[in-house]
Amino acid sequence: MILELDFKGKVAVITGAGSGMGLLASQKFAESEAHVAMLDINEDAIKAEAAKLTEKGYSVLPIVCDVRKYEDIKKAVDLAKETFGRIDYTISFAGGYAGRILGDSNNIEEVRVETLDWSIDVNLRAPIYMAKAAFGYMKENGGVAVHLGSITGHEGGAPAYAPCKYGLLSFTKYLARQGAPHGIRSVCVSPGPVMTRPGMASMKTLLGYAAEPIELVEAIMYLCSGHARSITGCDYLIDGGRNVLFNK
Repeated sequence: MILELDFKGKVAVITGAGSGMGLLASQKFAESEAHVAMLDINEDAIKAEAAKLTEKGYSVLPIVCDVRKYEDIKKAVDLAKETFGRIDYTISFAGGYAGRILGDSNNIEEVRVETLDWSIDVNLRAPIYMAKAAFGYMKENGGVAVHLGSITGHEGGAPAYAPCKYGLLSFTKYLARQGAPHGIRSVCVSPGPVMTRPGMASMKTLLGYAAEPIELVEAIMYLCSGHARSITGCDYLIDGGRNVLFNK
């Protein structure tokens, strides 16, 4: 049996869309005939990637957006609604482990406050901002809010990153309750190691390998589809069994 995922005419707002899994998701939703608002802080990257999709005949809208700022997110969501007429999916890929990105310590005594703030702003505050900005539009037709958690949130392996990712689980449940009367579902997808960079291959999993980015993207597309209409308020672990391995 082949599941057909019909996104024709739907509108997806995707953060972190200039690279990595956010870009891959943008490409796959566009190929599935959705309109895609591609949000990223990197103006050169987002415009270049959007241009490639436009040249292929896909409907995309590149928007420069700093997800740490509510006014940026609100303007981006408003522009997507104005351009495409509706908002069906919000997918918050923007995020990351600040210690690696900013080159800082994982020790709570040594880590810079600026690093903690960056992690909270990008990994937790931004998805909440996105929900606030898009909820009113999504009430018109229903929709799905997708949050990107992490196995690290279950493990508690970083001073700010882990609490933020675990906090998204709570927010996912909250938004599911708020959205249910309006046909809005809320889900969290928590990956383990994913081959977005070579270092991920060294992270242990029960199955012995890291996931490929497309596995995460296809799972998210399924969760956004009508096939998952009864799924809301929960966390999908796509971690190769890492949680089972380390939380016996």
